[in-house]
Amino acid sequence: MFEGRVWWRPPGSNSVYTIEPSASGTSCFRLEPFSCTSGGSDSIELRGHVVKSNFPEVGTIKVTQLFKDSSTTQEQHSIAVEKALNMIQSGELEKVVVSRVKSIEHSAHPETAFKSKCAAHPDAFVYLIDHPTCGVWCGATPELLVSVSDNRLETVSLAGTRTLDQIQTSPWTSKEYAEQELVTDYIKDILENQGATDLRIEPRDNLNYGNLVHLETRFHGTIKGNIEKLAKNLHPTPAVGGRPLEKACGFISEHEGYDRQYFTGYLGVESATGGAYYVNLRCAKWLVGGINLFAGGGIVEGSDISEEWNETEAKLSAILDSIK
Repeated sequence: MFEGRVWWRPPGSNSVYTIEPSASGTSCFRLEPFSCTSGGSDSIELRGHVVKSNFPEVGTIKVTQLFKDSSTTQEQHSIAVEKALNMIQSGELEKVVVSRVKSIEHSAHPETAFKSKCAAHPDAFVYLIDHPTCGVWCGATPELLVSVSDNRLETVSLAGTRTLDQIQTSPWTSKEYAEQELVTDYIKDILENQGATDLRIEPRDNLNYGNLVHLETRFHGTIKGNIEKLAKNLHPTPAVGGRPLEKACGFISEHEGYDRQYFTGYLGVESATGGAYYVNLRCAKWLVGGINLFAGGGIVEGSDISEEWNETEAKLSAILDSIK
């Protein structure tokens, strides 16, 4: 029985890896859904040995799920953002991430897209997975959820989005700094509650991703315990969910109008000595005759409805740029 397969290229690496299935393997590739939304997507685990691999050749993957246009319209997105702003104004929410799906007819091969994304985004975690549970997904995410190696941890707070052209002509606003600080405070509290010590928080900086720029704060520290447990406690951060978390998740389930499935979930590789997990951003799901693309943005006090749509458009363009 087909149990799935996966290929990935770590950030800053020129090597592609895969999992060689084995019951005695000490490594595990995991793909976790965004659990706030309804639909109940399953966790995916591929266990075995990590080995170097060539890029998969075109024809390696057979896409079986049928394409259906499930795009979020601009009107639907605007209504959801307006409702979010009303709840923020009333004090029910501090922040919520409103996302959308864009379905396009396309004949691109996922194997070709994976190779293109590896070339286009050298500092991202790039992956291609084919599994009977989730189907075929490919992405290049810039956002580390958490990495642990011999009890040394690293994570990042990522929020705010501008294009390179925009950042040249207009500086970050207090709204964007506040949004990113909210994520930073959340991560700091979780790490301290999980027993992290020697925490070092680097000064806020810009992170480039193709034509996009994000605000980033990096954390370093020491922690004991299981990285899988730590990842589950961190996820979902306010960068993909919101605050307060339970209220934000309820809003997402009620008003986004689609099931995120594995978009804004997390994925990565764990071994006996540690591992690294990444937030599943800048990703697409392959279907017979088309693909679904996903993007979202954080809504806080001062967000502009039309600008939020434009931000998702910029993120979707960044995904499409490396799909040939």
